[in-house]
Amino acid sequence: MPRTQLKEFYGYGLILIVLIAAQLYLVYTTLTTSFFPDWRHYLGFAATLLAGGLWALKKPQYLFYALGLTFVLGYENLIGFTPALSLIETRYYLSNTALPVSYQEFSMYMLVFWAYVAHDRLRQLVVGLLKRD
Repeated sequence: MPRTQLKEFYGYGLILIVLIAAQLYLVYTTLTTSFFPDWRHYLGFAATLLAGGLWALKKPQYLFYALGLTFVLGYENLIGFTPALSLIETRYYLSNTALPVSYQEFSMYMLVFWAYVAHDRLRQLVVGLLKRD
């Protein structure tokens, strides 16, 4: 593999290590306290398992999309990775209707790290979308 692909592949591995560590902490918290995970946590386990399988099979082109979608869904509070889903809440207004929106901090930071690791692939994707023939 060329150097940029190795950086991306091992960067994805580091991201997966952080995700697995966060979810091991979730399991530890579940076993030692009265905390009970909800459906978002189970989706987080499934997404991490899928991404780990893609990493083990050395499929970075699919792993790019799997991790990106995982963190975007986590950012929008649809997937959980940590026991306490610490949220940043805000409201958007459409006419007189308030639309509450909340973001997970952990997923936001992981999304930024994923963007750093996948910078070359993201750049190629955006250039391909904006380039005129």
